[in-house]
Amino acid sequence: MSGFKRCLPFMILLLTVFLILSAGCFLRDPMKQDPFYDTFFEKARLIMTDEEVETYKRLPDKQSKEKFIEEFWKIRDPDPGTEENEYKTGFEERIEHANRWFGPGDPFKGKEEYGDHERYRGWYTDRGRIYIILGPPDELYFDGERIFMDRYINRPEARMIEQWYYYRYHLMVYFVRGMGGRWTANWNADLQSFIEKAKLNKVEPGYRDNIGGRLRFEAAFKENHIQIFIPITRISFEERGDKLYSEFKIIMNVYLDHKKIDSIEETKTLSKTEEELLEIDEILFEIPYEPKLKGEYLFEIVVEDLTAVLSSKYKKTVRYKLKD
Repeated sequence: MSGFKRCLPFMILLLTVFLILSAGCFLRDPMKQDPFYDTFFEKARLIMTDEEVETYKRLPDKQSKEKFIEEFWKIRDPDPGTEENEYKTGFEERIEHANRWFGPGDPFKGKEEYGDHERYRGWYTDRGRIYIILGPPDELYFDGERIFMDRYINRPEARMIEQWYYYRYHLMVYFVRGMGGRWTANWNADLQSFIEKAKLNKVEPGYRDNIGGRLRFEAAFKENHIQIFIPITRISFEERGDKLYSEFKIIMNVYLDHKKIDSIEETKTLSKTEEELLEIDEILFEIPYEPKLKGEYLFEIVVEDLTAVLSSKYKKTVRYKLKD
């Protein structure tokens, strides 16, 4: 018993240190408590713009983050008329290749040997991140000797310098192998700026000026009408006499069984007094559309606030199936 008493203060001290260190780890990376950290943010942050990262971190609840994730992939979908989002599929394939090619040691030895810390994952390395954002280089060299990307798995790791050439971007990135076998990119202001532009270029052109932007709306198909609900707090106004005025351009692309069959463009205006606006929470715009052929319809709706000083545009999709 006396021995236990002598050890007790030391045990308490160890426990206190452990709790302090645990709290410190928690505070250093609070995003790991995010419900979508593993399934989305952990890797998607590699291709998110700085504004998107900050927007996501400020979202207050799970529902708003779910909407963000849905929109994040939609504005990067090169062909919304198909079920597959080709960009998202390509991103996931690059993650897989980065883990295989740029992880430490034998790429086929997984968490059992190296654990699950992100610094041991290929996608977290400099080479992995640049590969994921820019894709495979047009040419690459080890200490001046050319090697093909499809043979990268058998690369001579004893070399000290890698050079990646992206002729389509007029860009060369080099990596230096340091202590412990870690490869580091030549990060500088020019490369960092180029990486940020490359991320933005994956976004559909009409949305680049308003990532994480102001305009939001909900949409539904009801009684042969597309209904668009826009919260008043998301609208920009300009004064015209004693009224507040706003103007919107609405483009609706219609797909039937993944084939585009129609496109409609309309301009809608809103003109109300300040007192009238205080009485309502949202406005409703309706676009008539009567499906005539049986099948699965997808309505791609893009609304642009023409009154906004900066580009303010948002997109939603609505599905409807016309049965027998």
